[in-house]
This record gives sequence, structure tokens and C-alpha cells, in this order.
Amino acid sequence: MRQFWKTGFALLVLAGLGFYIWKYEWGQEVGPDEPKESILVVDEAKVTGISIDSKGEDSIRLVKEAGEWQMVAPFAAPADSTAVDSILTRAGDLEADEVVVETTEDLAQYGLAPPARTLTVTVEGEDEPRVVEFGDTAPAGSAVYARTPPSPRVYTVATWVLSSFDKKPFDLRDRDVLHVKRDDVRILEVAGPEGDYALARTDAGDWAFTEPLATRAGRWSVDGLLGTLENLRMESVAAEEAKSLKPYGLDRPARSVHLVLNDGTTRTLEIGGPAGEDDDGKVYAREKDSSLVAVIPGAVVTDLEKGMGELRAKKLLEVATYDTEGFDVVSGGVTKTYAKSTTEDDDGLDQTRWKRTAPDEAELETTAVEDALFKLSGVEIQEFLDQPSAPSAYGLDAPVLRIAVRAKTDSWAEIARKDGDVYARRSGDDAVLKLDPAKAGELIEALEGLEPQKAAEDPD
Repeated sequence: MRQFWKTGFALLVLAGLGFYIWKYEWGQEVGPDEPKESILVVDEAKVTGISIDSKGEDSIRLVKEAGEWQMVAPFAAPADSTAVDSILTRAGDLEADEVVVETTEDLAQYGLAPPARTLTVTVEGEDEPRVVEFGDTAPAGSAVYARTPPSPRVYTVATWVLSSFDKKPFDLRDRDVLHVKRDDVRILEVAGPEGDYALARTDAGDWAFTEPLATRAGRWSVDGLLGTLENLRMESVAAEEAKSLKPYGLDRPARSVHLVLNDGTTRTLEIGGPAGEDDDGKVYAREKDSSLVAVIPGAVVTDLEKGMGELRAKKLLEVATYDTEGFDVVSGGVTKTYAKSTTEDDDGLDQTRWKRTAPDEAELETTAVEDALFKLSGVEIQEFLDQPSAPSAYGLDAPVLRIAVRAKTDSWAEIARKDGDVYARRSGDDAVLKLDPAKAGELIEALEGLEPQKAAEDPD
């Protein structure tokens, strides 16, 4: 029993010693209900410079010039404003997890002599910059030591906070290749082995080919290509100042994309050869007249390899019932005109109604009209005949049906049958279109079958 008490007493002493070391040697942890101490508080809007110095790595220097962030070391280049804002957000109110010591003459034991990483922030109106030094990882592994010279205090901050400042120069440079927004583009010109073509945006916001022929383009497919160009980022820099373009295949680019923006300015992307031997699709590229050669992902090349055909409007007419105000149908020598009106019901909700206004007036079933318009949007093109013969070769000298749609952008289409096939032509298109015969037949049947609404039967 006496031996047991001796052992128990020894354990109590060790526990007390451990608590003492934890509390007074390793730090005074801030309680859950106590506010954490801010060790760096800056107004992000007033920061004019940022420096990140990391042991064994190039120092990074960023300055704000005319409201824009620029990297001045280790090389001169525009900075990525989003990445810089992320640093400013984290540095704006940097908090300590705990105070390790109030003062010490041995900073080396915390990895702070010299520090592993130093963050320096220059603030407008202040003579001296704000500095935070980061040292080794604390024993628990979830924090690192830090100090704000000339203060002798040593803190710990969460390791995830440090990751905000663990940046390489490439992480902070502006990697945007073209600096363009898709909605600002009004002309798109593409040159490459799949063939050259050009498109222009109409006043209504639709896209149409202007070269090699006038033909409609699919709005969403063009928007997808523009989105790829808008989000194109460098994966690495092959040469900051290329002395020769030949090693990158840019002396004679394999492909080029030329953009004209709404303000008249232009951007041109030139794409060269493959970047390396790995089969990952990366290629060399540059903005025309720039000496910087970048490595970009192969997604844009994949899109361009699909050629002009990928961007064409593959439906006869793309119409929306909510956007359609009316339409005319010519069939069998008779022209029928249809118009939409909107009225409020007893509950104040809008009710859409369709009526035939010529050659006679008649109320129509709204669902029947909307179904016909839906079928119009669903007629698929099987083949584009870009060098068509005379209209009579396709029966288009005497079409079986013509529809003209009144909407935000007016459009029309004519459909004909010839030798068991169905052909069409449409507004804004020099090509003759070979249609899916089943879908075309359903459309003709739906339009020709629009009959007046049946009157409700009198229950008496």
C-alpha cells in the first residue's frame, strides 16, 4: 500500500509539472470565450505594397500603381488582383491563437532567427511598414510561431493562416492570357487547319457567320467557345522574353483566334506547337506581338479542332414561345396570320391567348400553338449544303410551307420536299438545309392543323 501511495504521489507531481510547462513554457492559450489578440490590423484599401520573403526562395514584391497591383520582383508583370486581395483579406486582421512568451532572447528555438517567412505590408500614410515573421511549426502541428518586430512577444497562429502567404511568384502574377469578357466580343475570327471562318454578333445578340458564307450560328455553342477564351489562363511561362518564336512553333502559328471588342480594340491569340512530350494536350501560345510565351491547357485547341461545323445553328429556327409575338404560315397558297395577346385573369395573373387574325378571326387553343412552336425549335438539320444548286433542285421553288416568326429578332424558313427528302432555307443563311424528315413532317402537320378553339358544350 505504501508503494502505491508513492507511485500516486509521483504521478501527481508529474501531472503538475506537465501543466506548468504547458501553461508557462508552451504558451497561454486564449480561452474559447476570450477574444483573440490581433497582431496585424490594416485597412486593405490603404495598402500600397506587399513583400513576401521566404527562406531559400525568390523574394516577392508587389506595389499598387494607379489602383492596379503590379509585381516588381522577382520580375516585372501585372499581378493577379484576386490573389492579392486574398492576401490582403487574411492580413487585414491577423489574429494570434496564443501568446507563447512575452519576451525571449532565443528566437532561434522558435525558428525566428532567421524567420522562415516574412510578410511586410506598406500602408499609405505610415512611415514604417507592418511586419510579421513566421517561424517553425509548434509541437502540436496545427500552429506556427510568429512575431511582429520589434516586439519581443512570440505568438502562435494557425497553420492554415500561413498558407495564405505561402505563395510562389507565379501564383501572384496575372495569368489571364487575353483579358477579355465574352459579352464584349462582337467579331470572332478563327484560322487553322480545320478551315478559316468569321462570325459577328447581331444587334439582337445572336451570332452569325460572315465567312466563308453567311449562315446562322448557334448562340450557346459560340458562347461556350468565348467562355473558354475568357477563362484561358497560363499554366506556366515558357519564356518571359522570347528571342525566337521558332522553338515554340509560333513563328508560323498552327491556329489563331482574333477578337474585336465593342470598343474597337482587338485581341489575338496565337497557338503554336505542343508543350513537351507528355500527352496532356498543353501547347505554347502568346498574345500577338507579345514576347511572352505561355503554356496553356489544350481545352481551347480541342474546341477549335471541331471546326466551323460545331458552331453552326443545327436547329431550323430557334424560337421561344415567351419571345414570339406572332407568326405567318403560308401553305397551299393560303396565308394565315397568328397573333398573341396577354390579359389578366380574375386573380390578376397574366393569361396568354392566341388567335388567328387572317384570313379570318378565330380563337385558338394556346397549348396547340405553343406545341407547334416547340416543334419548330426541334427540327434538326442533317446536312448543310453550302454551295447549293438552283432552288428547284430541292423543291424550294415551290415550298410546301413557309413560316415567318415575329419576335425580338424576326426570322423565316421555307420547307420543301424533293425525291423523298426534305429541304429548307432560312433567313440570314446562304446554305440549303437538309432536314430530319420525321421532325419536319411533325412541324408541317402541327402548323397546318391549327384549328379554332372548340366552344364549350352547353350542359343543358
